[in-house]
Amino acid sequence: MVSVKPKFTRKKEHSVKLKSKKKINNVGSKKKVANTLKSLAKASNNVAPKEIVKSKKITYIMPSKYVSEELVDLCLNALQKITAVHNKKNTIFGHETSIFAEIRCIKIPQNKGNVKFVLPHSTAASTREICLITPDLKKGKKIDHEPTIDHWKDIFSEAGINEIKTVLPLRQLKVEYDQYELKRRLLTQHDFIMVDTRVLTHASHLLGKMFFKKHNMLIPIKINEKANLKKDIDIGMRTVMLRLNEGHTSTILVGHTSMSQKNLKENILSLITQLNKRYPGGEANIRSISLKLPLSLSLPLYLTLRSTNTIGLPKLRHTKPKHSSILEDELSTILDSTVRVAPDGTVHLKKTQNKKKLSNDNTENGQDESDAEISED
Repeated sequence: MVSVKPKFTRKKEHSVKLKSKKKINNVGSKKKVANTLKSLAKASNNVAPKEIVKSKKITYIMPSKYVSEELVDLCLNALQKITAVHNKKNTIFGHETSIFAEIRCIKIPQNKGNVKFVLPHSTAASTREICLITPDLKKGKKIDHEPTIDHWKDIFSEAGINEIKTVLPLRQLKVEYDQYELKRRLLTQHDFIMVDTRVLTHASHLLGKMFFKKHNMLIPIKINEKANLKKDIDIGMRTVMLRLNEGHTSTILVGHTSMSQKNLKENILSLITQLNKRYPGGEANIRSISLKLPLSLSLPLYLTLRSTNTIGLPKLRHTKPKHSSILEDELSTILDSTVRVAPDGTVHLKKTQNKKKLSNDNTENGQDESDAEISED
């Protein structure tokens, strides 16, 4: 008789053999891992320790140090090629096209306003259609404005000033330019409009917003008849206004294409040097500076990747007059308060801390009275 083992016993033996093989393999793998770790430890002990690399601080170059004469020359040469292309394609552009400097800020200033820059060369066109808005000699509703025109023309002829073509008194501006179409005609007829600082607020209120949108319009000048009048007019011709917008970018007039490249270069370099003191936030708040034509691409002069966290809140600096002083006094209509009046007319009300003291005294007095009543009972 031949004895045959059952099938289930064979399966059990086969499974036992597989388990034993797995155990042997696991033990071998553990030994291999241990050996590799030991070899790595020995290698690490033999290798020299690495030097600690310190993080270097990133230094950003300001535009006054970065923008050089060579860079400005390259940018102006590129602008000349762009103007040549525009003059071939478009008939709108004449022989004189205005050149702008586009300034982009990192943080938008809190308050709006205008920043005045004085350049070494005039930005007015060669046509010399310049208008000057002057104060009246005599104030009144029915007073004629022609004597004031003759008066200013005589003064300019004596001083040797030939740049101003039209003299516009304030009364003539009120009477003859009261409609929108007439104001628009005044805007298109002149390339440069200067206003005496004595009537600047009245003239800007009468003319409106459209004069602020165009450059070389409503530029303030200080006219002193007794002093050097020609010098004052020359400074007014060389002044440009930077209108700060709600967004990041704002443009300022630098010159026109009929100017020599040397004069344009001097205007651009003087503008960049003045931005540190005049621009809100200083040079650190400038993201980029570029040159452009009215309808062309901008050619970059300066660009930085400075983060916004490195800059505080920029504010527009208002220059105070020499003899300005803030007046402060008590206010009779409101108790325990003082009033401060600034030179520009703004009023600030301040309340003292006497009310808190009075309230504390009243509470203490109330407690004493209650104690007295209790003691009487």
